[in-house]
Amino acid sequence: MAEASITAGSIDITPREPLPLAGFTDRTGPSRGVADPLELNALLLRTPHASVAILCADLLFVTEDLKRRIAAAVHDQLVLLDASFLCAASHTHFAPAVDPSKPLLGRADPAYVNWVAERGAALLRRLAAEPAPGGGLLEYRSGPAAHAINRRRMGWRLSPRHLPRRAALRAPDPAGPRDETVHVLTFTGAGGRPVALLWSYACHPVTFAEPWQVSADYPGVVRRALRLAFGADLPVLFLQGCAGDIRPRELGRPRRLGRRLAELVVGKLFTPFTAPEYAAWSGSLAERVAEVAHGRSVSYPIKPAAAGTRVRLSDLMAGASPDRDVTFQRLRVAPGLAIAALSAEPVAEYGHAVRSQGPGIAIPVGYTDTVFGYLPSARMLGQHGYEDEGFMEAFGIAGRFRPDIERVVRQAWAALAP
Repeated sequence: MAEASITAGSIDITPREPLPLAGFTDRTGPSRGVADPLELNALLLRTPHASVAILCADLLFVTEDLKRRIAAAVHDQLVLLDASFLCAASHTHFAPAVDPSKPLLGRADPAYVNWVAERGAALLRRLAAEPAPGGGLLEYRSGPAAHAINRRRMGWRLSPRHLPRRAALRAPDPAGPRDETVHVLTFTGAGGRPVALLWSYACHPVTFAEPWQVSADYPGVVRRALRLAFGADLPVLFLQGCAGDIRPRELGRPRRLGRRLAELVVGKLFTPFTAPEYAAWSGSLAERVAEVAHGRSVSYPIKPAAAGTRVRLSDLMAGASPDRDVTFQRLRVAPGLAIAALSAEPVAEYGHAVRSQGPGIAIPVGYTDTVFGYLPSARMLGQHGYEDEGFMEAFGIAGRFRPDIERVVRQAWAALAP
């Protein structure tokens, strides 16, 4: 069997001037400073028969256009097909937009979009040109984090537009589905030295305490902790899991009387982190991820392969545009170890479904290519929540999810099974 080569690197994409940040419909106007840098981190795995690239961006979303522009720019040095190039966003809500199809979530500045594309291409060209002796290995580790919570709780919704009704509120549900698994993949060179580290966790990056400042949110905090532990220049890739209905545990005492009174009526709500609370939460998560990264591992020979498929959005949602697709990718990095990704904000139940398919280990990932919106489970339909209907205006789509949505998704994954 031919040995795989590994190259990896990082490049800065911190905006050089104030720009609108993406992620919240009620936040307009330019950013007001930089709290911490934004990065692209990339990993390139090659054998004589296959090349697989993973590019992780500190952005709310990426797009298929961005991905294809980067692939086209490096084509002379590196041939990457749609299936073999995984382009994913961390989903931080504190970075400029690069997706012009969702202006209500943050307007994309064309100059910044072009610059990110240029930086991504420059990074992959550098990796393709680097000498990379074979003989590398992959070490896989996992462990629980216990830092997130489900954000859908059934309750009574009061609205001037309709009578009070039972609905899924954006409120903490400690008993709701979530996946606390931290996945850590350490790629080592022939001498056993770490070349790159990839980690994954399912939790919305929405709680950085300075909403007008540029920040990678908790993925950046964890990245700094891992570099402190493993090497200051180590490329650290983050893949966001099935976090559509998952967020940090902001469960402090409300500081305003109005919010305390509201909780008497509807039950516990989320209380935004103060700066010290955010630092404590994100620092605690970083410590936990570092612990997992130092834990007992299982080693694999690197043998990359890729497969992909598309599903019409109209197969998932009645009334959706027939021209829009949802992409599914399965990147095998080693025999028995794969990354299963899709271009949506999938809720936690899809993560459990992917991981239970077996055999082997599958790491579920969302937020790739052009995200159409949220992917709810069938049981959520008709609950009048954000993830099953409330998100659509902000994402610029309309329609109604079909009752067999889970069957369609399962069939797409089955089509990529090894």
